[in-house]
Amino acid sequence: MGRKQLAGIIAAAGLGVIVVGYGAAFAFAGDKIPADTTVLGIPLGGLSTDDAKAKLTAGLEDRANAPIVLQAGGSKFQVVPAEAGLSVDVGKTVDQAGAGRSLAPGRIWRALTGGEAVEPVITQDDAKLKAAVGKLAGQVNRKATEGTITFKGTKPVKHDPAEGLELDTAKAPAAVRAAYPSDGKPKELPVGVTKPQAGSDAIEKAMTDFAEPAMSGPVRLSVGSKSVDLEPSELAPALSLSVQEGKVIPALNTKALEPLFQERFKALETLPKDASVQIVGAGPKVVPAVDGLVVDRTKIGAAILSVLPKPTGERRAAVPLTPTKAKFTTAQATALGITQNIGDFTTQFPHAPYRNTNIGTAARKINGTLLKPGEEFSLNNVVGERTKENGFAEGYIISGGKFEKDFGGGVSQSATTTFNAAFFAGLKIVAHKAHSVYISRYPVGREATVAWPSVDLKFLNDSGHGLLVQTIFKASTPGSSGSIRVIIWGTKFAEVTAGQSAKSNFRQPKVVYNTAAKCEPQAPTPGFDITVYRYFAKNGVRQKTESFTTKYNAADDIRCGPKPGTTPTPPPGGATTPPGRKPSGVTTTTRPAS
Repeated sequence: MGRKQLAGIIAAAGLGVIVVGYGAAFAFAGDKIPADTTVLGIPLGGLSTDDAKAKLTAGLEDRANAPIVLQAGGSKFQVVPAEAGLSVDVGKTVDQAGAGRSLAPGRIWRALTGGEAVEPVITQDDAKLKAAVGKLAGQVNRKATEGTITFKGTKPVKHDPAEGLELDTAKAPAAVRAAYPSDGKPKELPVGVTKPQAGSDAIEKAMTDFAEPAMSGPVRLSVGSKSVDLEPSELAPALSLSVQEGKVIPALNTKALEPLFQERFKALETLPKDASVQIVGAGPKVVPAVDGLVVDRTKIGAAILSVLPKPTGERRAAVPLTPTKAKFTTAQATALGITQNIGDFTTQFPHAPYRNTNIGTAARKINGTLLKPGEEFSLNNVVGERTKENGFAEGYIISGGKFEKDFGGGVSQSATTTFNAAFFAGLKIVAHKAHSVYISRYPVGREATVAWPSVDLKFLNDSGHGLLVQTIFKASTPGSSGSIRVIIWGTKFAEVTAGQSAKSNFRQPKVVYNTAAKCEPQAPTPGFDITVYRYFAKNGVRQKTESFTTKYNAADDIRCGPKPGTTPTPPPGGATTPPGRKPSGVTTTTRPAS
């Protein structure tokens, strides 16, 4: 064998070794990711494409969905990746990490010996990211705060200005994307700073030049020879200093001081007086309005502010008076047309001191009520809660079909009388409720009870003119009945008469024995149904008919004491007779209803 032949054999053998070795390296590297490859700290080296995808998906599960933490101006903010349209493309990230087969020597060599930290491939939804940045701007942005001076008591309190912050919405999307996936550490947002118009020096100067002198003593306001003093403690709650167009300007909230002005200016001004309609003699009369002279409210603020920074002895200002017309003029009162008696009704009541008190108090409160067209009368609103403080006494009321004592007993007499006056005036009855049991001194089916605050008598002034409600009250005496008369004055717009059906569906009372210490005896009355009709006519011709149906319950025969033939149960403590009551025995005293 010659040398050339031997060399060929050796070369062929060497090439075979190289080919076998290369093939072995290719087989070993396969589609594995380079050995030292990581993505966000997750090692993927030596893994196949599928294994790398699975490991990266598991490793990024929490971090990829964690809120993106950002900061600006010392505050932290969060953005939810899904809301911003951000996510990690695992497949492209693994491909970028070097996964996949290749015969290229460099690829095989890098798979066996190389690798590096690889950034994840991020996908974004531009529309969602823009919306998320807009929402972020609403949280980040804040206007520059101008300095102010307020008052705590009579002590001026300085509030320094503060810079504002504004998110750069053009650069913010890139900043949000760069911070994803979040490592939990806040990343800076691109922001700009806005300056307040006036700095701390201007606020400090306003403190010295105005705020502190303003509280140094009273301000004297005068009209001619008359004057009043306003103390710093009275002015301070309405006084403030704020920045306007770069300057610190004082302001006085004169509306907040109006109650003070009304009280103090009584010596300086003559208030206007509204026109009214009052009963004079036998009927209504328009009492003319009176115009007034009042301190000009449009100039009072400037007058006070002008002297606040001045020293003691110079804190005086003259204030002008201005003619002021009444809000409700004589012409407006006349135009109400309150000239005729359009509804008039009277009821009588038996003597009881509590009735005189309660019916009389209600009558005084109702008397003089003026209703303009479209206004509603509410007896509860006019009379108020029935309490001792409001002028009412304890008396008998009907509760659950039984007579009980409570404040305001008897006020329903006022309600019934007012209801009937409104009924015959032809006014719209908005709300009314008859007594649960029939009381014989009231018109059957045409009466009203009231209870604070739920049961009310209401009627609407739908007459097209004004209304004036007049009451005439006569107290009872031990020998004579009392009465209440309600007259509604206005302009007559309807001819009203009443009718009624026969009574029906009679219900008989039961005998009830009551051994309670607070038992009140009650005379029986039967229950029944009845319908009352209201007829409207014009020039003698009927126009319409309204009906009101009342279902009266039977009032049981309540007898205080045990049922005859039964053994009474002794009360706790061994007492046999409650104080102020008669000894045992059935009481059947008949008492007048409330």
